[in-house]
Amino acid sequence: MKEQYSTEPLQGALHVQIKFYRSVQKSVSKVERRGRLSGVHRPTMKPDIDNLFKAVTDACTGIVWKDDNQIVSTKSDKFYSEEPRVEIYVEEL
Repeated sequence: MKEQYSTEPLQGALHVQIKFYRSVQKSVSKVERRGRLSGVHRPTMKPDIDNLFKAVTDACTGIVWKDDNQIVSTKSDKFYSEEPRVEIYVEEL
C-alpha cells in the first residue's frame, strides 16, 4: 500500500468503498463461469466480506488515513474476475 499511496494520511471523516475481485474456480462449467464473470452470480464463500474489509482497512491505517475510526460510511462488494484484485475508493466527507 505504501508504494501506491505517497501523500500524508487523511485526517477527517471518510467514506470508504471497497470492491473485492476473486478468481473463478477452474472446476465450474462454461455457463457458470460466464454467470460469475458477468456479475449474475456473486461469491458467497469465505472469507466473509466483513473480514476482508477489516483486513484492508487495517492495512491502510497510518498510510491512507490516520486511524480506521475515521471511517463513518462504507460500501463493500465481492465479485468474480479474470484479474483478482482489491479496488478502494476513499472520499473525505
